[in-house]
Amino acid sequence: MRKWLSLNVLCCFLLIPRLFSAEVITPGLRYEHRQTGQPLSIHILEIDPKKVTIAEARALNDGIGRETVSSIAARRGALAATNGGFFRIGGRLDGEPEGILRVRSQWYSDADLPRGAIGWSFPYKEAWISRLTMKWSLDFDGVSYPVDGFNRPRGEAEAVLYNWVFHRSTLTDPGGHETIILGKKVVFIGDRGDTAIPANAFVYSTGPKSPARVTEISRNSTVNLSYRIEQEGEESGSARDWDNMNYIVGGTPVLIREGRIVEDFEAEKVREGFIKDRHPRTAVGLRADGTWVLAVVDGRQPALSVGMTLSELAEFMKSLGCISALNLDGGGSSTMVVRGKVLNSPSDAAGERPVSDAIIFLPR
Repeated sequence: MRKWLSLNVLCCFLLIPRLFSAEVITPGLRYEHRQTGQPLSIHILEIDPKKVTIAEARALNDGIGRETVSSIAARRGALAATNGGFFRIGGRLDGEPEGILRVRSQWYSDADLPRGAIGWSFPYKEAWISRLTMKWSLDFDGVSYPVDGFNRPRGEAEAVLYNWVFHRSTLTDPGGHETIILGKKVVFIGDRGDTAIPANAFVYSTGPKSPARVTEISRNSTVNLSYRIEQEGEESGSARDWDNMNYIVGGTPVLIREGRIVEDFEAEKVREGFIKDRHPRTAVGLRADGTWVLAVVDGRQPALSVGMTLSELAEFMKSLGCISALNLDGGGSSTMVVRGKVLNSPSDAAGERPVSDAIIFLPR
């Protein structure tokens, strides 16, 4: 009861901003800034997808690497943009997406844990938020082979698939075994790492301790490669519908499902500190009428904004009328750009952080 009262008091407090400003950027795109007690600085976009084109953009148009949200927005001519999903920082795979990511029907990353995602089609029909996982199936000459991951670092005992949008090569260490698949045929086999990835091809990369029977694969082998998207529950479309989505962006965790705030994040394996500590946050939500809501909450700046816990963020997104909502990457990544300007206050000392991808809003 005490928790319920505290969250509702917080929600009511957030709805009474000390300072408030709002602006219609273009028909179908509205920006709002709220400054409240605690203190909190919150930037909000409301988008009518019937009037504004919503897209997902990869940094540098590559499978790895990072770029600022403002640079992505300028390069794509976006009216507004926010940061998107989580990503790896540092190393050769700096900027590699760490959640499910599909851009213009191309897979950049999958999800091996049940994690939240938002998906939508182009031309726009509708959007869904749910928890997803992906499972890959691969066989050579009818014999099944393991797939431990997709477009990510490969361990010594693992088998990982890479596709041509990942990078120019697999960036794997020497000592493995790599097979290039084009269509349904094997076109190259080599005991090596860092194999170049031809256009429209996959590379099946196995580490030196992988149990995969790679010596049985030949240049004449016939290949069957497929995947399935597994969705937790059926509240937001079917697995087939998700596969028809041109854009899918991963986050974690799902904050609101079917109008109800999620209180247990165990299914998504979210760390307790990430849940309960106040941080800068970025969230995306959907209203019953199809309106999108993006919120960027500044944090780690005691004089300006202390950030939110995930429970506070969920309450806030519900107060904005969202019936479903998803937490995106936050911390120093949280960025909102409108008309080419960063309007929030990113928490990194260096300023705007280069990110893996961005959700962008384009004129029709």
